[in-house]
Amino acid sequence: EKCKTTVGTMFDRASAILVENKLNPDIFALQFAVYRSYNSKDDKILQVSPWETKPDQLRAFMTTIRSEGGWGEEAVEIGLWHANQEAEHESITQVILIGDAPATPTEDEVKKRRQQLGENYWNNTKFRQPTFYKNEVQELKQRGIPVHAFFVNNWAENDFKIIAKETNGQSAPLDINSDGGAEVLTNLVTKQILQD
Repeated sequence: EKCKTTVGTMFDRASAILVENKLNPDIFALQFAVYRSYNSKDDKILQVSPWETKPDQLRAFMTTIRSEGGWGEEAVEIGLWHANQEAEHESITQVILIGDAPATPTEDEVKKRRQQLGENYWNNTKFRQPTFYKNEVQELKQRGIPVHAFFVNNWAENDFKIIAKETNGQSAPLDINSDGGAEVLTNLVTKQILQD
């Protein structure tokens, strides 16, 4: 819930900064994507909002999201895979990754975890092809899309720093208990929008 509030505050502040700079706040859109792990079915391992220019619609989407699953490391690769899929159709200038757990550590571990529901299950979904976070990071890097990776738990720090460094993004802890967290996100988002 605190993370939802922080992200909502960031969107409000980014819009206000654009207005202060005499820009239409509708010149940028955000999409929220929530990933989990392979003990979640395809409708829960990735949940995605529409692209939105208004914070109210994103808040409405976020009210439907609940923490669930939980299986140690999470399928960060699914979230990054989604960003690459979207980049084929949308002009994406940055990805902001927020999480409390590291990525699934190896390709073999991805395959092992997919066995929870079985390959027959995954073959009938858009996730039929297994992927690995390092492969998705390389694709984002080739596209020139930085991933700014914020960890709310030190357990995720190492992977998130690697992801950010590889894509020329920034990485830092995200304090969801203070206004400082929203401020860090706001600065990143608005800096990129103003540059664009």
